[in-house]
Amino acid sequence: MLLFVPITSAASNAVNIKEAELYKAPENSSIENDLFAELSAKAELYNENFDKVPSVLKRLVASEEIAGKIKLENGEMLYVTLLMRGGKIGEFYKYDTPTDPNSKMGPTITIETDEKTIRQILDSGKPLKEAVKCMNDDSLKVETEGLFRSTMLWSLKKLYA
Repeated sequence: MLLFVPITSAASNAVNIKEAELYKAPENSSIENDLFAELSAKAELYNENFDKVPSVLKRLVASEEIAGKIKLENGEMLYVTLLMRGGKIGEFYKYDTPTDPNSKMGPTITIETDEKTIRQILDSGKPLKEAVKCMNDDSLKVETEGLFRSTMLWSLKKLYA
């Protein structure tokens, strides 16, 4: 869920502006069928195909901290954070507690769902449309902070319903 207008850089003679490094999925995953490894690969693919991402989604996730809480089929919880940079994924990591120990301000977007819903979206030919369907049937819960993010999420749901 990416929403805010992508950040533009300002030109200056005094400072060199360097593009931030983006998320790169680990090359080897030690656990076969591991949901985090699968999501990591999808995160890298998202960045590689950023030019094809709908602008409303880019605006939603622009420079946000997105927390994900996913109930796995084995009953355990997978907690993840996406740190977005200009609509692209800058960092993607998991942790063992319900609250991200690395977060300084807290997430601006929170997603709660289960593994079945995530796999349904990943396996879909139209994942954004499927994600909106899951939001509307409440199997994918997305909470946003602030009026702008809420408006962008509402727009996304209307455009891809």
